Amino acid sequence: MKRKTEGLIFAVLSAAFGVYVVLRAWMIPITVDESTTAVIHVHRSVLDTLTYATEANPNNHILNTLGIKLFTSLFGWWPIVVRLPVLIGAALYLWASAMLSKRLSENTWVRLFAFGVLLGNPYLLEFFALARGYGLGSGLMMVALWQGWLFLEENSGRRLRNTVLAAGLAVYANFTLLLFFAPFMVLLLLSCWQLNPSLSLLWQRGRSALPVLAAFFALWFIPLQRLSRHPEMKFFTNIATPFDAVADSVKAAIHSYPYFGDDTVLLLTWAVILFSALVWVLAVWRWIKNGWQFASDPKLFLIAILPGAVITNIAVVALADTHFLQARLGLFFYPLFALQPGVMASWIWGRWKRAVWVFMAPVILFVSINLGRSVNLWTTTEWWFDPGTYIVLEYLKKTYEAEHRTEPYTLDTHHVMQNSLEFHLKLDPRGYGRYAKLPPWHGLRPPQRDAEFYYAVSINEVESIMDAYETVLWIPKGSSMVLLRKKK
Repeated sequence: MKRKTEGLIFAVLSAAFGVYVVLRAWMIPITVDESTTAVIHVHRSVLDTLTYATEANPNNHILNTLGIKLFTSLFGWWPIVVRLPVLIGAALYLWASAMLSKRLSENTWVRLFAFGVLLGNPYLLEFFALARGYGLGSGLMMVALWQGWLFLEENSGRRLRNTVLAAGLAVYANFTLLLFFAPFMVLLLLSCWQLNPSLSLLWQRGRSALPVLAAFFALWFIPLQRLSRHPEMKFFTNIATPFDAVADSVKAAIHSYPYFGDDTVLLLTWAVILFSALVWVLAVWRWIKNGWQFASDPKLFLIAILPGAVITNIAVVALADTHFLQARLGLFFYPLFALQPGVMASWIWGRWKRAVWVFMAPVILFVSINLGRSVNLWTTTEWWFDPGTYIVLEYLKKTYEAEHRTEPYTLDTHHVMQNSLEFHLKLDPRGYGRYAKLPPWHGLRPPQRDAEFYYAVSINEVESIMDAYETVLWIPKGSSMVLLRKKK
């Protein structure tokens, strides 16, 4: 294939990725955790955010929070502005993924295959349009991997510094990425030592990177110390084994779709684990053949990071007596895993050429089908209860105008939907606060009967107050949410 054609396909895939992510960021209402960040954390001072002085909450992803603070101060509280930091993360992820994919092989189809797999997880794509630290951290992590590759090629102190900087900022975007950062730094410094075996050369290469590393350690100490005392750090999930953690990520990636019946998650989990084990065995064999060197084949460096992160995670769970990561927290594992098929395809191509299609074709087919059936512009997997916010607010706006109201309606709702409504009623520049007002935040409680409208999350909740309310709006697309109005 000609380079122009290859470049065109890369451009088409990149454009599809970019358009999809931006459309989701534009069309999906602000979700519950995004609202918590915007309503609470962003309004604290920069120093408070950096040190967790007021509240060491795991929901406060420092770099994302500071980014929202900056952009909203410049451009206002439009939802797309709140999501600008994570959209930057998406752009970084796209760019670094393309650069790495083009380095993996001399064959065009292998490069395109690697790029497609890196972009092909619909669950990961969701977080590139949500104002959380997961997408921003994943983008910065991919930049760190790309800069690390360039360091192995060039043995440049500037590349080493850039690698440490990108990896450290990834951790600032989400502290879960410490599980990536620790093995990544060990492997990077080991590679630096292999490339520069004397102390003078080692200092020459590392003298600009080490102060950056030390600065990050100093900046992280206080917030991590405070965060470690938060109860969610110990009891946020009930995932007890690495197998269960992989299964949870697989389930999220396929949106629980039963491709192979009831055993779908089990079968795919085993496929992921066995494939990874095979890649790791081949990588060790190649590493030994290369004289235990990473610089001679940076692909081995990329492969080594995932098992390092897994081992680090297991050690943390054992030492801290906590649980393994659910899919959202372990989201950064996907890019590390997705690099493996690309590397495997490059190895197969190098030995057997066109036989690589026996491996690539079924992977492309599955990724394409799974991504195609999961695409949507109205909801998120993690926060499924927030897609009706705009629909409810637009209904209240039209009703308000039709009835020539002068005072906002009183609106109550199930506690999980309060945050989304609160953001759009209090901060959204479109002025939805003219049409409705919420009671103070109340948590889980039975529906009260004092509001003019009640936004219910389930049929059971509707049935409990139907003597006082009547249904006025069902949220479409298979939702169980209903808007009710008090009977006159």
